[in-house]
Amino acid sequence: MTEYDKFKKLLEYFVAHLEWCVNEDQNHVGYITYIKPLIDTNTFKYTGQGYSGDNIQQQIKAWCDYESGLIHINIQQNFGSYKSTKCYLNWDWTGLNVNAKWTNDHIGSLYLNKYDEDTGNNILGFEKSLNDLGLFDNKPPNNNLITLFDSYKSLIIDWNIMEEFKKKQHLVDLLKDSKNIILTGAPGTGKTFLAKQIAKQMIGVKTDEELEESGQFDFVQFHPSYDYTDFVEGLRPTPPDENGIIGFEIKDGIFKSFCEKALENLINSEKTPDEIHSESNIESILDNFLAESIENGKKFDYNDNSNQFVIVPHSKKEECFYAKILNNESMERQLVFKKDAIEVFKKADDIKKPTDIQKVFNTRFKYQYTFIFLILEQLREKLKNKGEEAKIKINRKNFIFVIDEINRGEISKIFGELFFSIDPSYRGKKGSVKTQYSNLHNDDKEIFYVPENVYLIGSMNDIDRSVESFDFAMRRRFTWIEITAEQSAENMNLSQHIKEKMLNLNKQISETDGLNPSYHIGAAYFLDSSGNARQDIDNVWNLRIEPLLKEYLRGMSDSTEKIELLKNAFTA
Repeated sequence: MTEYDKFKKLLEYFVAHLEWCVNEDQNHVGYITYIKPLIDTNTFKYTGQGYSGDNIQQQIKAWCDYESGLIHINIQQNFGSYKSTKCYLNWDWTGLNVNAKWTNDHIGSLYLNKYDEDTGNNILGFEKSLNDLGLFDNKPPNNNLITLFDSYKSLIIDWNIMEEFKKKQHLVDLLKDSKNIILTGAPGTGKTFLAKQIAKQMIGVKTDEELEESGQFDFVQFHPSYDYTDFVEGLRPTPPDENGIIGFEIKDGIFKSFCEKALENLINSEKTPDEIHSESNIESILDNFLAESIENGKKFDYNDNSNQFVIVPHSKKEECFYAKILNNESMERQLVFKKDAIEVFKKADDIKKPTDIQKVFNTRFKYQYTFIFLILEQLREKLKNKGEEAKIKINRKNFIFVIDEINRGEISKIFGELFFSIDPSYRGKKGSVKTQYSNLHNDDKEIFYVPENVYLIGSMNDIDRSVESFDFAMRRRFTWIEITAEQSAENMNLSQHIKEKMLNLNKQISETDGLNPSYHIGAAYFLDSSGNARQDIDNVWNLRIEPLLKEYLRGMSDSTEKIELLKNAFTA
């Protein structure tokens, strides 16, 4: 029997039960199939709360168990009436219900309802008549019934997600307040899993796929070979040129790139829709012009038509381009930043000659301003007709960066001067620093800082030797949160049976000489690769837990006896 088949029979029973309670009509279509057998055996219960374990639940036991949990039947008279919202079906441990709508003394339709302690009953819709649902037609479930079940099932998924979010809200609030947290605890306590759950809640997504596609999340795992050039910036080899020569260029590391993306959002969120609209159009016009000029090899006259230049792409084409000067050995090319060109284009009406550009930047005249001015001259007409596309407001977003095994890297070598910038008290421009490679930047005045909308989550195991050498300067910049094995069992929804085995084992670990709570076994050891609880408990012990405990006890003269005590506690 499929879940749709079970759900159809459950709805038919629910309708037949209520109709009998109100009318005691033995001619009702559902009476003979569902009610009479119970009355004949004296097992029919008029009322009860299935979610409390009352006997009424036995009347639907053949159709109440689903992949997403149990559905309970709850029938309570409200001042003698069975027609109230106190008669309903509901998903286990939720306020998600199926209710009946009456027309006189007969049920006309069923609908979905959500009960909340604060707001009471909230009708969710999905209302369908009994005929539309095909109840009592002796046919397979129709599309309306399938849609109703799928809608009901999706609600329980969303409900569970929200309940999980509520459990973690205190961690989300702590991250918002402190900017940096470290989740620490015994191995297998789900610290990495929890870090991603917190990130989902901060960003406002539900699934791992949505998290990855949000553009607001990144993840890295530290290790002994990881360094500043991976994390912040460093020199990286370039592809061979036409002569086969390999050079080097400065490249942003994963964290710096992430911060720049967050900063772009932060800056844009402070702009008006008109400003965003204008800049977006200007950037689009410039990008199209650069692409066409490069493709066609367009030559620009300058210096009173005595020389020419062409536009050449840069490896960071989204940020800058080259103006390559022809027939000039003393100055082959000039780097031009797109952001500078856009700032100039925004004030095109005030710029009549190249030297006017220095007023925009309030600085001395730079040679590349000439090339920006000549491109502006080509685009003046297009900039006047930028179009009237819809204007939007960009909202400020949270950007979450997770560092797994944060203690396994050499922290001072990886973060360098960013010790200062990640400090919660120095986020934003007041935490600006010059990076170690700033002398190689095209703009020697370029600074870097960690934006206010960037949040860091680190994770680390208590028993790693590297914990003891974790930099104290870094320690005080993070808020530390311990995740216990007991908490991990709740976070990962282990069954009571498995919880008890895990807790018994961990109690024995705490009582074992040479071990302590840092060596506890977390809930992750009881999950399969899909995140579901494993049922092969013997294999969990033999293949996952016992080898780990033997490693913990290596070198102890009585390790065999201790392992036996631990096994007895686990299997008790």
